[in-house]
Amino acid sequence: MIKRQKFLASTIALALATAAPINLYGGVHAQASVTPSVEVAPSYTIENLKDTAEEQSFTMIMNDNTEVDFQMETEDNIITLRTTTNGVEEHTFEYEQGESFAIFDGERISVEKETFIEPELQTTETITPLLRATSPSSPVYLSSGKIKIGKAVKTTGAIVTLIGGGIAAAALSGVAIASSTIASTVANWASVVGLGTLAAGWYFDGNITFKQYRTYGKIATGYGNNKQTGFRFQDIRAVGTVKGKKMDKQLRATGSWFFSSKPF
Repeated sequence: MIKRQKFLASTIALALATAAPINLYGGVHAQASVTPSVEVAPSYTIENLKDTAEEQSFTMIMNDNTEVDFQMETEDNIITLRTTTNGVEEHTFEYEQGESFAIFDGERISVEKETFIEPELQTTETITPLLRATSPSSPVYLSSGKIKIGKAVKTTGAIVTLIGGGIAAAALSGVAIASSTIASTVANWASVVGLGTLAAGWYFDGNITFKQYRTYGKIATGYGNNKQTGFRFQDIRAVGTVKGKKMDKQLRATGSWFFSSKPF
């Protein structure tokens, strides 16, 4: 049985470190951006955004009046995601940090995590000036990561739950994404795929990808004269395919520096 306690999102540890979410609450109505392979993407509206250390939730309303309520709760390194579509269709996704699987609607599905080094980012002479180590605060590439989730789906609500679940799993690996960004991402997916196009069942293949960097030297922590090596995630993306449709959406360009231990 999974033991639940309140999850402290502010706890900073190297394996679970997280940059503060970007607040994107400015616009609640957006036109979904898609890859060139998709001709038309319906619009959507995001309402009732909530973003706290314990809960992230929103309501997504598509232009065909499909309405999805999304709620994600975090307790003791466990994320539970629930969606309800048009007040009828319900899905649940639960993931515990460090596990190689999640529970989707009572079914165990694989959650694959991979860390690798991209050769073109290892040599400072071959990368952009931004990444060259010229001062203690210069970013130095460490590694890239990927969290992969795949499952056959038949409804838009299932896609919303799975892509949200992938982002949730990434969050427990230290990649924090604001509710507003999750909302726009899952709405983009739903727009691209379209309602009612999955009756025969199609395989959803989704990934959350990211890169991790450290500072070249030690930087100020903001607590007296204390200095430590900083770490951050960059180029966090939701990538995937379903029914021949592709999406590659950046969730966040650059996170804030965090530290491997409390700076005091």
